[in-house]
Amino acid sequence: MLTKVRKTLETHRMLRPGDHVLAAVSGGADSVALLAVLQRLAPACGVTLTAAHFNHGMRASESDRDEDFVRRLCRARGIPLLTGSIGAARRTKGLSPEDFLRRRRYAFLEAAGRRAGADRIALGHHRGDQAETVLMHLIRGCGVSGLAGIPPVRDGGRFIRPLIDCSPGEIALFLEGEGLSFVTDSSNADERFLRNRVRRTLLPELQGRFNPAILDALCRLADIVRQEDDYMRGRALRALASWPGDAEGATIPVRGLARLHPALKRRVVLEALRRLAGPDRAVGLEHVEAVLDLAEGPGRCGSLDLPGNVLVRRSGGTLECRRGGRSERRGRVPGPPEGPGELFCLEVPVPGTIRIESLGLGMRFRVLRRPPSVPSATARRAYLDLDRIDGTLVVRSPRAGDRIQPLGMPGTRKLSRLFIDEKVPRADRGRIPVLADDRSVLWVPGIRLSERARVAEGTRHVLKAEII
Repeated sequence: MLTKVRKTLETHRMLRPGDHVLAAVSGGADSVALLAVLQRLAPACGVTLTAAHFNHGMRASESDRDEDFVRRLCRARGIPLLTGSIGAARRTKGLSPEDFLRRRRYAFLEAAGRRAGADRIALGHHRGDQAETVLMHLIRGCGVSGLAGIPPVRDGGRFIRPLIDCSPGEIALFLEGEGLSFVTDSSNADERFLRNRVRRTLLPELQGRFNPAILDALCRLADIVRQEDDYMRGRALRALASWPGDAEGATIPVRGLARLHPALKRRVVLEALRRLAGPDRAVGLEHVEAVLDLAEGPGRCGSLDLPGNVLVRRSGGTLECRRGGRSERRGRVPGPPEGPGELFCLEVPVPGTIRIESLGLGMRFRVLRRPPSVPSATARRAYLDLDRIDGTLVVRSPRAGDRIQPLGMPGTRKLSRLFIDEKVPRADRGRIPVLADDRSVLWVPGIRLSERARVAEGTRHVLKAEII
C-alpha cells in the first residue's frame, strides 16, 4: 500500500519538499492508516506532519472516546495534535445533519491548518468512499460534476487525499500488518443516512449480483468524467470571460447563451453561479435549470433568489447575475411589473421567515422540540422531518419535470399530473410555491406533502413550515 500511496502522491503532485501537512484524524480505520502512511513517507518526501481531530459531539461519550483515542495515538507516535469541537454552532438553513457537520469539520480544518502553518490538509478518503459518492450523486440526480466524485486534490492542492487509490481491503490489511488499532463510529450503522445504505446494502448487492468489480468500475468512471469535466469547465470559463463581468457578478447575453451547445450552456450558468455563491453553497442542477428557464422563457423580465445570496435578473436581452442581491435590495429589485408566471427561488432560513413578493405572501420556518399531535399537513401548514432533507431547502416556483412522492405512496408522481388531478387551473399553477430540497419536492401547500419527509415515530427534529 505504501507503494500505491507514493505513486498517488507523485501522480497528483500532492506534496513538495518542505511542505507542512495537517492530517485529519477521526480515529477510524481510514484516518489511522492515513496518519501512519504519511509518517512513514514523511522523511522521503521531505515534509513535516501535524494531526487534527474534530469532536462532533454528536454521539455523547463515544465522541469523547474518539478524541481520547486520537490523543493517545498521536502521543505514542510523537505527532503534534490540534483539536476542536462543534461548540455552540447550530444547524441552520435547512442543512442536512451530514452537510452541516461536513461544513463545520472543513471550517475547523482550515482554521487548524492556518494555526499550524500547514501547506496541505490530508484527508482519508479511499476508493470505497469514491464509489459510494458516485452512486449517491447518481441516486439523487446529478450532472457531470457529480459523476466526477471526490477529487484527489482540491482548492489548488490545499486539500489532498493520499489514500484515494487504495481499497478498503488494502487499508484493513495495512492496519493488521502494522498492528494498528482504531475506533468504530456507531453512526456508520445508522441506515437513515444514504451513504450508510449505499455502503451496507446497495454496493454489496451490486458486487454480488451484477459486477464483482463494481468498485473499480465506479472509480474508473469518476476518473474519466473528472477529466472531461475539467475540459468543460475550461470551455465554460472562456465563454464567461468573453462577456462583461467581475468578481461581484456577470452579464450574460441571452442570445449568446442560446447559441451554445446545451451541455456548455448549462455549464456556463453553473460556473457563473458557483463563482458568486462560493464553494460552501449548494448550487445544483435545479438552480441552473431555473436560470435557463428564465433566459429561455417567453417573458423578457423576471428574477431569481438563489443560494449564497445570489440574485439573477433578466432584463430584456441580458441576464444579470450579482452577489448580495437580497441584502442590498431588501425585497424586490425595482423593474417592470411581472406577471403571474414570474419565477422565484428563495433559500429557506431555519428558523426564519421569507417573503415571496410576487405572490403577496410569506412563509415561516422553525424547529419544534417534539413531534406535533396534529396532522402532518394542512392547506397552509406542514410538519417535516428535518433530518431527511437533502442539501439546501428552498421555496420556489414549480418547474417542468418536478416530482413528489405523495404521502402514503411508494412511488413518485409528476407535479403536473397532481395539478391536473386536483383541478388546479393552468393559469394558477405557476403561482403555487413548492418547498423542495436538492432531491425533490417536499411540500406543495394545499396539494400534497412528501412521504420522504414525513414525521415518523423516530423523528428527532421536526421542521414546521407555514404560510403567513
